[in-house]
Amino acid sequence: MTDRSGQVALIIGGTGALGAAVAKRLADDGADIAFTYRSNTHKASALTDHIASLGRRCHSAAVAIDDAKAVASFIKETIAALGHLDTLVYAAGPSFDLNFVAKVDPSEWSQVIDADLKGCFNAIHFALPHLRERAGSIVAITASGVERAIPRDILSLAPKAAITALIRGVALEEGRFGLRANCVAPGYIAGGIGQAIMDSVGEAASKALIQAVPMRRVGTVEEVAEVVGFISSARASYMTGNTLFVSGGMEL
Repeated sequence: MTDRSGQVALIIGGTGALGAAVAKRLADDGADIAFTYRSNTHKASALTDHIASLGRRCHSAAVAIDDAKAVASFIKETIAALGHLDTLVYAAGPSFDLNFVAKVDPSEWSQVIDADLKGCFNAIHFALPHLRERAGSIVAITASGVERAIPRDILSLAPKAAITALIRGVALEEGRFGLRANCVAPGYIAGGIGQAIMDSVGEAASKALIQAVPMRRVGTVEEVAEVVGFISSARASYMTGNTLFVSGGMEL
């Protein structure tokens, strides 16, 4: 366990399965939490209540993260409400249909790139000045498929691969300020997009996918959150520009 007392963590996509698990993990370690969500006010309220039950402060809002002005405004509000920023976790990702590259509609491609890649850039861009002041940390939750391509998954993998490049660029350029940037790449997870993929392909296909994973099981959101907690903490103080796979070895 890491003591994050006095720290502030911002989770982009806090009401998703992975984002909520990360928010709870960091709050349990002592951090005050800010988070964005798309539209699910019920989940946002439940997460806020959980964070408050731990004695932590919380600031949240529904934010269209592809809107640069909206992201800038939310981060400004976060600093006003919580004082500073130590950790940024990008845990957002749009919903999409599995499809072959040849059958992806250009409009859907643009929508996914805007919602994911542009959203990540906006969050990093406006958070960077505040993170520099605290020699802070950025973690982007990507996907293990960036290492090993998965058929019909291009709408997830393309923006996550670009986000991986973005994170490496930030790590290279911002290290002189003591700021670190890393990725955590989940495999098949019981929750979030990974669960949606499993559900969409049917029981027989999902069992086959799991059997292809060296550990022969899906992961949990808590297992991903533990790794995010580690890589964003002082325990990983000399790690930057890395991708840690939480995948049971599926990328091998």
